[in-house]
Amino acid sequence: MSSSPSPTPFESEGCTVPAFPTLPRIEVRAKFFFEGDRKYVLQGVTYGPFRPRGEGLPCFPTADEVFRDFDLMAPLGINTIRIYHTPPKWFLDIAASRRIRVMVTIPWVKRVLFLDDAEVLHQTRENLAEAVKANAGHPAIMGYFIDNEIPPDLVRWYGPRKMEAFLDSMVALVKKHDPGALAAYANFPPTEYILPANVDFLSYNVYLHDKKILSNYLGRLQNLAGEKPLILSEFGMDTIRHPEEEQAELLKTHVTTVFQAGLAGTIIFSWTDEWFTDGVDVEDWAFGIVTKERRPKAAYHALQPYLANPDRPLYERFPLPRMPRVSVVVCSYNGAKTLRDCLTSLGKLDYPDYEVIFVDDGSKDDTQEIMRAFPDVRNIVQVNKGLSVARNVGIHASTGEIVAFTDSDCMVDKDWLYFLVQALDAGGFAAVGGPNISPPATDWIQATVASAPGSPSHVLLTDTVAEHVPGCNMAYWKWSLEEIGGFDPQYRKAGDDVDVCWRIMQLGHQIGFSPSAIVWHYRRFTVDAYFGQQRGYGEAEAMLRYKHLNYFGSTGSAIWHGRVYTQVRLDPFFSQPLVYHGIFGTGFFQCVYPKGENPYLGLFGSLEWVSFSTLILLLSLPLPFLRLVPLILFGLTMLNGLSYMTRARIEPKFDSIRTRLLLFYLAIMQPLARGRARHFTWLRGKRTPEAVIATPESLPHASSSLLSAGHLTFWSESGKERTDLLAEIEKLLDAEGWNYTLDTGWTDWDIHIFASRWWNIRLRTITEIYPHGRRLTRVGNFLVGSMFSNIVWIVLVILGLVFSLTQVKELPFVNAFHGVVEALDSGAFNEIPFGLVCAVLLGHFGIWFANGLRLRHRVAELVHVAAVHAGLQSVKTGKKDKEKAKPSSEPPTGAEPQAETVVSPQPPQA
Repeated sequence: MSSSPSPTPFESEGCTVPAFPTLPRIEVRAKFFFEGDRKYVLQGVTYGPFRPRGEGLPCFPTADEVFRDFDLMAPLGINTIRIYHTPPKWFLDIAASRRIRVMVTIPWVKRVLFLDDAEVLHQTRENLAEAVKANAGHPAIMGYFIDNEIPPDLVRWYGPRKMEAFLDSMVALVKKHDPGALAAYANFPPTEYILPANVDFLSYNVYLHDKKILSNYLGRLQNLAGEKPLILSEFGMDTIRHPEEEQAELLKTHVTTVFQAGLAGTIIFSWTDEWFTDGVDVEDWAFGIVTKERRPKAAYHALQPYLANPDRPLYERFPLPRMPRVSVVVCSYNGAKTLRDCLTSLGKLDYPDYEVIFVDDGSKDDTQEIMRAFPDVRNIVQVNKGLSVARNVGIHASTGEIVAFTDSDCMVDKDWLYFLVQALDAGGFAAVGGPNISPPATDWIQATVASAPGSPSHVLLTDTVAEHVPGCNMAYWKWSLEEIGGFDPQYRKAGDDVDVCWRIMQLGHQIGFSPSAIVWHYRRFTVDAYFGQQRGYGEAEAMLRYKHLNYFGSTGSAIWHGRVYTQVRLDPFFSQPLVYHGIFGTGFFQCVYPKGENPYLGLFGSLEWVSFSTLILLLSLPLPFLRLVPLILFGLTMLNGLSYMTRARIEPKFDSIRTRLLLFYLAIMQPLARGRARHFTWLRGKRTPEAVIATPESLPHASSSLLSAGHLTFWSESGKERTDLLAEIEKLLDAEGWNYTLDTGWTDWDIHIFASRWWNIRLRTITEIYPHGRRLTRVGNFLVGSMFSNIVWIVLVILGLVFSLTQVKELPFVNAFHGVVEALDSGAFNEIPFGLVCAVLLGHFGIWFANGLRLRHRVAELVHVAAVHAGLQSVKTGKKDKEKAKPSSEPPTGAEPQAETVVSPQPPQA
């Protein structure tokens, strides 16, 4: 603002107002508003409607009254007002001179079945267009509420889709006449499920006075809002029915709850008790924080310490009960391209006590040259050992109670740590994470890649509890990381975050989610880099499957128990969300319950589906009646890609035909690239080194025969049970270098050993209880064919069947497929004796099975040694020792054996 503003006359008021600077329009960036580069925290009040001050005048006070009101708002930190009529220009000029932004509500006059009445529909649109055009481009205009609280029965009558489509058309009308204005719909709980796609932010009128209920509901609304800002557009308390002191305490609690929950702002209803509607003055409500005479109430003074000077850090205005020291760890390998942006953003964090630790994992670019510009960052350089080792180094170097992680290709919001710590402490979580959002793209390829499938994302079990948070945006109490032993070094590029989340949950801890703790995460800049990332994710999924078998399906894809709430609208044709309307549609909170993404859409685009389709295509070449089938199968795959292409959101300035076509290609190829990497990594197998298997046990122990090694029995006179034996088995497996995974409560086995390329071993135990504290523990030592082994045998069986078809062409069944037989009967098969083929197959089967028996026998030796360590006595179970296998048959004199089975502990409720 200039130091000596020149007066500007008001056309209709005959008064003057200081000239105002050219204010930048308010913009939306992810979950927050921005005024230029400054975060704009919306602190608002409703203003009016007022009784017109003269015949034919609008429902606004005089200019002098407006000056006095705005000057009284200034010490309180009010920067936004919500009005309910189209303002005159002089009113906006005064607002701009006081740097107050205006949200204009344009309600529809007729609450009728307007979609069936072309005249009413036209008039509604015309009213909106005229209101927007009247003040288009004015710097005081923040935006428009295109309507307020559409009756729930009207929405129920038309259905949410029609109503959302109409609201989106109204948003388009606002953007047409004033592109710089924001547009939103002032929703309320009875129609919370109305989620127009094109609004700039989500807004709800919510009058919940209980802090806990409000806090829980805000978590729900935050997830419905997704990556858009959320505000409360009305909230207040009447001081006729409640004392002023109660209103003051409520509003103080309200603003604290709202801003600690990460909302972009709130609007208090209302500024003054003066309220005029439907042609009359409202006398029986007094929601204002000042009286009609503009005397500040207790609420005005109570809010001042919190709202005054909204540019102050949140931790000063709304301090948390605890603000412990946080160590921010950034690990990088050749991440120089985006490192400067990352560290610059970390240096601007608004949090009172934190440190930044950078771990250079052997970078070969100019990373260290960039680090010279950040002397306050602790710089640790190591040889390349992978992401997990680098993170463990950062944990070891940290001095904070909380360790937060982000990546060198991320930029953090200035309140990132504030929201992470708030959620971590308030929710009693062991860990917490937040969303990662793509920053504005620099070209059309980057914009397309940012919208492509497969980006890292969070998975939610509830509105505030997560099953997984991405590694670029997560924080842990340091004790929780120490409790699980840190990150697993085998995850060098990806998968480490998933593994840590699952291990923390397996210990009974919960992971929280803070929707406003955002990081800006650069997506890959090229298509090649994108596919490289997806292949890395596929490899990580296979490695995770080795360790967490129960979290994966038969195809190797992760099975999530939770869902991402923002996915509720990604599958509109196959998976409509459920809405509770209440009886006859009268529910005050008509909640939306989203369903998960339809599994068939994922199936149609998967590598397994495409491989099956290709097989049918090859079979259809000699079989004409099959030729339509592969077209249908591939058509479903194309439909899956088209569905993603049409529903994905691309930055408007880059959205074009070529970006959509590239997105279609990425949507088709991404699951193939990721699936191929996942399957090939799994097929290569995670095996125990052959030297470990070949080395016999050194301690003296009982032995089992090759055939009896599948069932082992152990006796204890001192009450030793299967848990004691399993603990010793685990110690031996670790000491000798076996690769294995443990039951997590969702499987029917105790230990799964990745033994060789061909075989895996599964151990299952049971303890039988006998009198006088004696126990009999049985161990099932089961052979399980590896994935590689199963595929090899399937291929051999198919080839054997094909060979058989060439030898028995005279059978009617074979003649039905004469085309295939003729194609295969080239003469080469006839030169191979049938008996020789059978002998070769049987010979290989014998070798394969014998290797499995020897492997099982080796594991049995390990179990016997573990039993010695556990204080258990081996009991032979061969035929010659049948009587000896019943130690319970010799109880103390006079006692009868009364065996009962101790079953495995029940898994936790899903």
